[in-house]
Amino acid sequence: MNRVSRAPRRRRGFNLVELLIALAISAALLSATMVALDASFMAYQATTEVASTHTIGRLAMHRILTLIRTGTEFAPLPVDPRDSIVESDFIDFRMPDNSILSIEWDEDDEALYVVVGGAGGPRHLLLEGVIRQLDGGGDPVSPFTLEYELGFTLFRATIDLAIVPDDNMSVELDGDNQEVIRLVATAMPRESAFD
Repeated sequence: MNRVSRAPRRRRGFNLVELLIALAISAALLSATMVALDASFMAYQATTEVASTHTIGRLAMHRILTLIRTGTEFAPLPVDPRDSIVESDFIDFRMPDNSILSIEWDEDDEALYVVVGGAGGPRHLLLEGVIRQLDGGGDPVSPFTLEYELGFTLFRATIDLAIVPDDNMSVELDGDNQEVIRLVATAMPRESAFD
């Protein structure tokens, strides 16, 4: 009698269906990882740009406010002494040592410049990314608003800056999320504050 023995065959690997299912699961996990990595890079870029620009903008604003508080004479002056408010793209300061210092906003360069010695003096970059801000009605807002009293005595100066983050980052997966940072501050010269 012949005895036929059926020994179970040993499996040596995955069959085609199991292999396709494993590949599909791996592809889904890799694509989910790439989406999370892309979102992480974009969030990192946006946070870094905004934090850096906010810090630099606050330092520039603090310097301008210090110049207003310590200045003795200011320009531009109102054409008519009865007009108490002047809106301008620049502000001039006469310092206690009689030197003249100007802060100018250049709309084409989208930057604030410090001009030493008044008009025609050397220009130094103070802050980049300063853009024209519009009010609720769509009218442009000047970066400097000077309020005078008694003709030509500066009572209060308001600085209104809109800054676009502009860092030199070279992240491969860049996001184009740029939030405009708006800094508004008001200061009085010490001579006006303590009169």
